[in-house]
Amino acid sequence: MLTGAGPGRRWSTISRRPRRWPPGCRWNRPSRQAGAVALDADEPHYRRAFRQALNALQGVADRVEDAGIGVAYVDLAGLEAMHGGEERLVCNLLNAVPEYLQPRVGVGGGKFPALVAARASEPLRAVRVPPDVAAFLSPRSIGHLPVSDATLEALRRFGLDTLGQVAAMEQARMVDRFGPEGGWIWNLAHGHDDRPLITIKHEEAVTEQTALPFAATSLELLLLAADTLLQRAYARPIMRGRYAGRAALECPVFGAGPWQRAVNFQEGVGRWERASFILRSRLEAEPPGIPVDGLALTLSGSQLGLLPDARDNRRERLAEVERRLQARTGGGPALYRVAPWHPALEMRAVQTPLDALSGGIRPLLAPESVTVEEDENGRPQTVRQGEEWQRVVRVEDSWCFGLWWLPEPVTRVYYRVERGDGGRVTLFRDRRDGGWFRQWR
Repeated sequence: MLTGAGPGRRWSTISRRPRRWPPGCRWNRPSRQAGAVALDADEPHYRRAFRQALNALQGVADRVEDAGIGVAYVDLAGLEAMHGGEERLVCNLLNAVPEYLQPRVGVGGGKFPALVAARASEPLRAVRVPPDVAAFLSPRSIGHLPVSDATLEALRRFGLDTLGQVAAMEQARMVDRFGPEGGWIWNLAHGHDDRPLITIKHEEAVTEQTALPFAATSLELLLLAADTLLQRAYARPIMRGRYAGRAALECPVFGAGPWQRAVNFQEGVGRWERASFILRSRLEAEPPGIPVDGLALTLSGSQLGLLPDARDNRRERLAEVERRLQARTGGGPALYRVAPWHPALEMRAVQTPLDALSGGIRPLLAPESVTVEEDENGRPQTVRQGEEWQRVVRVEDSWCFGLWWLPEPVTRVYYRVERGDGGRVTLFRDRRDGGWFRQWR
């Protein structure tokens, strides 16, 4: 949500508020969707989307406060004339937030009245707090109060369910029962909120993200992904001639909170190679140590460079060569890097373009499904090659492994076999589903 403040008026924009269940509450009804799957919230994505919304709001107003994911306050004082009136100003604020976030706006004389007005608004609409603020707040639930769940539960046990019931209490009784917080709650229920706006520092941020071909614990693959995102970020027009002061990395983690790492550069960094060296040093010292299947990079604190960068542009020339090769061959990235040794062959190498804008990381050596007839010991006996069946003359080698700790465990038995036509092929059986695959190498 977003909220703002001005002399005698404030506005707020929010998305739908999640329902809160009392502590210890248990849902005992029979499930209507027995096969439903609970999905973890993608909090890193929410934070990135909200950060982008805040940056957009700063393009409309210069005084914006970040009050947590989904809530922001904006000081409207003096902005009406610049935007052609209050109505036009509110429209510009609504338009700054992506429509899919369903923003709502409330205009009032304090943070709390504006917040309640925003929650009373329809999506993509605005509500202005009337002159009688206390009457406007009176029927509203105490759940709007910016206090802890424990305090809300204590208020309900005291018989206070609406803001009007709180306002009807004597302030002294509220202070006696709830301490200084009770006096503050009483003032909020009357529409008095003199909290100052804490303006966030305006800084341009560039965010890039990529999904990894597989959940990996390989540090080299993570470093490769970071390099790819750094190339993309520094290739953005906004970063030309600028220096980044900070880099933040986020990786979603299966079944747990996101892994995060932030690096503050001692001096502005204007080239991705230098940023890569700093990030590599940090990640090698503090690797995630857990399987990750994606990476997001944010560069912030960019400053304008005073001199043009006249350093070696060999990588730019290589990228141009790659683009020409792709144009001739009609294929994907022509140059790639190899990851460290991994028991699953398709996880040993990934393809990444030198040209940062040509695409993301892609796996190599991906296995393909094949039809295999097994002998009495479960070993391959014949393999289907196109429309024909090829007999397995002998098994040259076999091995197995299990990666049970990955989000999608990998358990395989490999066979290096010689076919009847003299060809050799590597096959493996997936122990989880029993399927057979041909592994390219």
